Amino acid sequence: MGVERIRAIQDFDSARGRAFWRSLSAILTGRVRRLRSVQPMLKAAGVEARAAGGVREIPLDKIVGSVAPDAKTSDFDPAFLPINRRTRERWTRIYQAMVEGDELPPIDVYKVDDRYYVIDGHHRVSVARNLGRATINARVINVRTRAPLPPDADPHSLLKAAEYAAFLQTTQLHRTRPEARLECSRLGRYDEILDHIAGHGYFMSLEEHRQVPLPEAAASWYDNVYHPIAQAIRKHNVLAQLPGWTEADVYVEVTRRWLEAGKEGEPTGPDPAIEELLKENARGWWRRRRKIQLAQA
Repeated sequence: MGVERIRAIQDFDSARGRAFWRSLSAILTGRVRRLRSVQPMLKAAGVEARAAGGVREIPLDKIVGSVAPDAKTSDFDPAFLPINRRTRERWTRIYQAMVEGDELPPIDVYKVDDRYYVIDGHHRVSVARNLGRATINARVINVRTRAPLPPDADPHSLLKAAEYAAFLQTTQLHRTRPEARLECSRLGRYDEILDHIAGHGYFMSLEEHRQVPLPEAAASWYDNVYHPIAQAIRKHNVLAQLPGWTEADVYVEVTRRWLEAGKEGEPTGPDPAIEELLKENARGWWRRRRKIQLAQA
């Protein structure tokens, strides 16, 4: 048995040992213990388009998962460390080829945002990472999704992405207003926004004496309703004062307060509604802080 063959087997066993200890740690912390499949995330976010991106060197640390179904990702952990002993023969052959400078075919990957998911070449990625390589040659397919795809999507994030993708499919805002970013941090808010768009479309139809299609109403709503409120939100620097909120979250809460103030005969408009939202949040923050202080006393 050659020296490189022995070294390859030793490195495989060492990498598999690291995977084992990582899996024990993951069991204790409840984290994912195997390579993540991008398929559930793509289904939730909605694939808008695929396009060939050519062959090029890509950073290995940007490869974060697999395109294979979950059932086929059990050979590697999230760091592409080998888990199953049955992969040793193939892993060690690729190791020897890389160390000896043999030319290997490019791996195949999906690129989603700035992250990569392996279609074919899991063993080559595993070996290259183990050897400390920075890049790997890859044939890239660029994938665009309707909704943004979070890098470490949990079930809650997937539900949010699915809601956003369905909202965009209905309104077509990703096409008519590609600059629009209407991400909500809480489930259920897109239904409320759709009600606003439907109401806006109803009044457009009355004014124009025709049935206004929903995508057209959505584009008009974005220009004439959402955008002015978003400008007021930015003017008041609201997101810096409400950590974890998105601009669309604030829009929903501001419009609620705006409508309630109008019913009560109070001053209306985005500015008074924003000021009231910030006051309510400040009062809630002090109440929570007071409860913590009492509990610690």
